[in-house]
Amino acid sequence: MQTSDVVIVGGGSAGLTLALLLATGEHSQHLSIQLLDQGPAPLPQQAHFQRVSALNLASKRLLEKLAVWPQLTANPAYQRMEVWEADSFARIQFDAAELGHDALGFIVDNEQLRQQLYARVQQLPQINCRFAVKIKEINAGDEQNLLQLADGQMLLAKLLVGADGANSFVRQQLQLPIAFWDYEQHALVATIRTVESHQQTARQVFLPTGPLALLPLADPHLCSIVWSTSPEQAATLLALDTPSFNQQLTAASNAVLGVAELVGDRAVYPLTMRYAKQWFRQQTVLVADAAHTIHPLAGQGMNLGLMDVAALAELINRQLAGHLPLAEHRMLRQYERWRKSEAQQMIAAMELFKRGFGSQLKLPKLVRAVGMNLTNQLPLLKEKIMAAALGNSGDLPQLARPDVIKL
Repeated sequence: MQTSDVVIVGGGSAGLTLALLLATGEHSQHLSIQLLDQGPAPLPQQAHFQRVSALNLASKRLLEKLAVWPQLTANPAYQRMEVWEADSFARIQFDAAELGHDALGFIVDNEQLRQQLYARVQQLPQINCRFAVKIKEINAGDEQNLLQLADGQMLLAKLLVGADGANSFVRQQLQLPIAFWDYEQHALVATIRTVESHQQTARQVFLPTGPLALLPLADPHLCSIVWSTSPEQAATLLALDTPSFNQQLTAASNAVLGVAELVGDRAVYPLTMRYAKQWFRQQTVLVADAAHTIHPLAGQGMNLGLMDVAALAELINRQLAGHLPLAEHRMLRQYERWRKSEAQQMIAAMELFKRGFGSQLKLPKLVRAVGMNLTNQLPLLKEKIMAAALGNSGDLPQLARPDVIKL
């Protein structure tokens, strides 16, 4: 039987980032860390941008301090953002230069990020990664967790971290209650080529059936799209031949970048809000998608998850600095309160956006249009809105904070 200080279940970006943070922390370098994942290990390959994330400045600062950011070869920045409603005069724009920043965010290939995190993890001897491993059962105790693997091996963990995604096995085994609702939308993702240059501008148009986002890639004529719409329309769009899909997409985007053409494959994913009512039990804790999933319309899912693990690592280091127990109940409760608050605010904001743009009645549409255009003319309000989206305000973990933070 093998004993580790920390066992992280989940080898995605959140789990790998947590392993790095713990292994490089000022007081936690001597922790024994195991990372388990039922899938294969990441293999180096060229970024294809089939699944992307929009990382904000807080996430960039965190990855820079972990020496991962410079290794990402495909992280195109966007300097501007335009949001409008398809059939009204509602419109708002944001510009990095006007806000005193070099960029508003960065489009990162999810798999390349995972590959580079894994490459960095492999340089640290205190982290043992095991892929293609299936957990059969978890028995949580007051002092340690016992994991039984499918091959019969037994593992003991002083602290068990569930970083295993939206359908978390750890969460299910611990019987941690969860609230959820179906957004009644599916997201179609793909890469497209456009006639006009995207000019490093992220665009999002609110259609009657849901938002369509066009995220600029390094090539000035390539964008990654996230088209959130009804399940029925998503299935139809997926089944269309390429010329018909191109025609539908060009019309939906109001040809803002001219004719759009599909590059590569399309994929569709159902959208569901999940929120764990309880984030820890005994010596086990949840992070990232295992604790919460949100609508992608604001592109904040990955950022939330990275801030979760940064917060947990910060509190663990604080425990070790004070020679306190690694998984003390008080510390885990503090983590839960801290990150629950951030997740609740983001979930509420996404629901407000979705419901706010869901009504097609004339009065709500008029109110939306007036509100967006009024906000667009108020620089201080725009700056406050973007400070939160950029990760420059709020209760951020230390490693993700800017030099001057706006509370």
